[in-house]
Amino acid sequence: MPSMRHPVLASALAAALAAALPFAAHAESVTLQVEQVTPGADPHTNARVVDIKLKPDSVKTLANFTRERVGQRVQFRANGILLSSATLMSPLDGDSLRITAGEHGFAGKSAEEIAQGIMKNGALTMDDENR
Repeated sequence: MPSMRHPVLASALAAALAAALPFAAHAESVTLQVEQVTPGADPHTNARVVDIKLKPDSVKTLANFTRERVGQRVQFRANGILLSSATLMSPLDGDSLRITAGEHGFAGKSAEEIAQGIMKNGALTMDDENR
């Protein structure tokens, strides 16, 4: 009779794995509440930038989220627009961020437009790149 138990065990194991796999591949995301946003230009490269000051609760959220992801790629988004994608070299534990526009700017938007959108929404999203 042991041979009849194996198909049941295999079936139960397959069901458990199938249920767990979507969670293993699920990317996490955090919303960071913004206190102030300032568009500008980097004085050394003249690249367009958006300087962001976070609200105190979000400083802790950012530090916790990035501490667990050192060496991994993460993304910053605002209003559905990808602003930056980078590999974390260390946890981000300060109260401010600088996001520099890529070669083509901020998905066709100016730093001023991005800053206005972030302030209007009051938040910035950070997520795992595999999202």
